[in-house]
Formats: sequence, C-alpha cells, structure tokens
Amino acid sequence: MSGQETSTTTVLANARRIVVKVGSSLLIDHDTRTARLPWLEGLAQDIALLRQSGAAVLVVSSGAVALGWRRLGIERSPRLDQRQAAAAVGQSLLMNAWAQAFAPLDIPVGQLLLTLADSESAERSANARATLSVLLGAGAVPVVNENDSVATEELKLGDNDRLSAHVAELAEADLLLLLSDVDGLYDRHPSDPEAAHIGSVAKIDDAVIAMAGGAASEGVGTGGMATKLAAARHATARGCATIIADGRADYPVRRLKEGARNTLFVPVSS
Repeated sequence: MSGQETSTTTVLANARRIVVKVGSSLLIDHDTRTARLPWLEGLAQDIALLRQSGAAVLVVSSGAVALGWRRLGIERSPRLDQRQAAAAVGQSLLMNAWAQAFAPLDIPVGQLLLTLADSESAERSANARATLSVLLGAGAVPVVNENDSVATEELKLGDNDRLSAHVAELAEADLLLLLSDVDGLYDRHPSDPEAAHIGSVAKIDDAVIAMAGGAASEGVGTGGMATKLAAARHATARGCATIIADGRADYPVRRLKEGARNTLFVPVSS
C-alpha cells in the first residue's frame, strides 16, 4: 500500500461527518435512462458501514432532470423551462430510488432542496443547517439536490459539484467525497497516453487548475474536472478534506478503503 492509499484510508477512517456527491453519470443507466438500483444499493451499504464506524453521512445527488426526461417522454433540451419541468417530475423518482436503496437497511432518507443562494443567505442557511441536524439526529440520511425546478444559474451548470462543497460547509463536514467517472486528477486530459495521475494535492494553485483545462472559479463552470476543483478549493479552504474517486464500480467506498486510486486534496490548516 502506497502512502497515498494510506493517507486516503486514514482520512476515511477518521472522518466524522462526510458529504458524498453522486453525479447523474453514476446514478443513471446510460441505455435505459433509469436509476441504477443495484449500484445504489451497494452505495447504501457502503454508507451504512460508514455510519456504523461513527460517521454522519449526507448525500448530494444529481439525477432528477435525467430521470424526468424519460418519464415525460420528451427529448433532452437546453430550454430552461423544459429542464425545470423534467426536474419537477424527476425529483420524486430520484428520491424513490434512494429510498429503495436504503429500505433493506431500515435507514430513512430525507430530501432537502437547495440552491447556492440558499447556502449563501444567513437566514436560509441557518434553517437548512437546523433541518440537517434533525435528520442526522434521527438517524436519517439527508439527500440534498439543487432545487432545479426554480434554479437558474445553478441548473445551467449541469452538476452539483459546487453545491456539494457548500453543503459540506453548511454541515461542517470534515470530508467531501466526489464520486465521478474518473479516478481523480491527471496532469492533462486522461485520454492522453502521457497523462500522469496525481495522487495528492496540498494546494490548489494555478498549476493544478491548468490540469483541468480551464479556470476553476466558483462563479464559472461547465461540469467536469474544473468544477470539481472549484468544489475542492472551496471545501479545503474551510478545513474539509476532499477526495475525487471513480464511483462507477459497485461499492465505491469499499473500493477506496481497499486502496482504489483516487486524488486526495488536503485541507488548509486552520
């Protein structure tokens, strides 16, 4: 086991409050456009084991819009009104999938819809924090999603990376786990045969941002690695370690504990 693996497994073992972000590419089956329930059930088991070890776990989940397209029987569209309509239909489908995944473990789930504006408002963030506290205290797993039916700028970003970092701040988490379709950060696009994997990042500077192929500012993003770096920068600046890991295979957290490759972003010391 390498030092990176040891460091990551240690962070996982020691984290007391964890935010797990799940993207649409992991949650939705590419062919059927429905939720990958067997994979979700495996992740639910992973989360249950984290809870048994003493960690409180929150989920930030994408997928409502993708599920809504299929249920409405309409083609994907860039039009905001159609995307928001798809989200309105897909939210219940998304929560039903999470509820089904946790049902065999007798763990309730609770939905919390937020926008970035909610997390940046003192009053609304206090209300959200109180709701999260009650859910966690009652043994539920909060499932947070963007309020896509009314969001504008957030919905156009197309992912929940930035929101997950704000949720980590809101929940005072010490670990943000970004499950992705890549096993971490590379020094150039992973499709390049010369690309080298980066196991650990102590500081997200301009050189690291350049590896994502674009600016990772919190005000700009189109998905992909740039927004993940923006999320990592936001979280680590507030003392929350961040891990980007490949979540495509079953039991992704268990695989991390067993040494699966990932990138660990070290939190800034207070």
